[in-house]
Amino acid sequence: MLRRVRQLLIACACACAVVMFEETARWRPGAWASGARAALALCGIGIAATTVAMRYVDRVNGVHNFSGGANGRSSAFGSTGGADAEAGGSNGTRATWNGSSWTSRSGSFGNNASVGAANETNVDKVQGTGAFGYGGYQDEVDYDDARARGERERAEQERWARWEAEDEERENRRASSRAEKKVEDRAKKEKSRAKRWARYDEQWELLESAASSGEPLRYDDVPWPPKMKELLDRESGGENASDRDRKLAYHRCVKRWHPDKFLSKFRARIELGGDADKIAERVGAVAKALTLAYGAA
Repeated sequence: MLRRVRQLLIACACACAVVMFEETARWRPGAWASGARAALALCGIGIAATTVAMRYVDRVNGVHNFSGGANGRSSAFGSTGGADAEAGGSNGTRATWNGSSWTSRSGSFGNNASVGAANETNVDKVQGTGAFGYGGYQDEVDYDDARARGERERAEQERWARWEAEDEERENRRASSRAEKKVEDRAKKEKSRAKRWARYDEQWELLESAASSGEPLRYDDVPWPPKMKELLDRESGGENASDRDRKLAYHRCVKRWHPDKFLSKFRARIELGGDADKIAERVGAVAKALTLAYGAA
């Protein structure tokens, strides 16, 4: 469009120049000469404006002039718009934008041909490969550069994938180690709990065998159960024990831990020890825990 306007302005300027020449040749220039001069000036301004506009559009579209051909004419065509190439020859040099700088390329271009139909015989193009094409966002790049870039991208992807796999393997090893440690800790706790209950049974046997001795019985001398809430389950044989087993175990425990029975059995020794109130309070707590556990079942 700008090209046609520019051509029209040039024709008008030529016509105005002819009118001025004819009027000046009469030695009496009239109103036609003044009008022709004004029109010629306006045409000159229009030609300059359209020329600037055309160059701006070409720069925005990423187009550089290319020269060549038998008749030596030069023209410009867009890299994306498919504009007609007006170069009058078969061979020429074309400049293209590769994303960071302008590069010159030699090739064969036909008259009135678009960029998509240009026959570049001396340039090897690689397009449409990779995430953004072998050349990234560029329209065209050399094959060697594109292949090298693609190889670098693949190597980088493989490196990150290898690092991610190593991270995953380390995390799996840590999780496995944590799981093994939990199992070991659980086993240690079970072993420690079993030892504490075994010591509880041994101390109760010693206490009952020396019930009538004259030695004082202090708070620390009483074999307290390691876990009051677990006492009934342990005495009955576990959480899956039958109701009858739990009932019998409850009666055995109450016979041992009922406050009245315990204090009457060891009263003399407890009075000698001086911890009667503290022992009575703890014995009552154990008896209450037994009753709550039996009721919950």
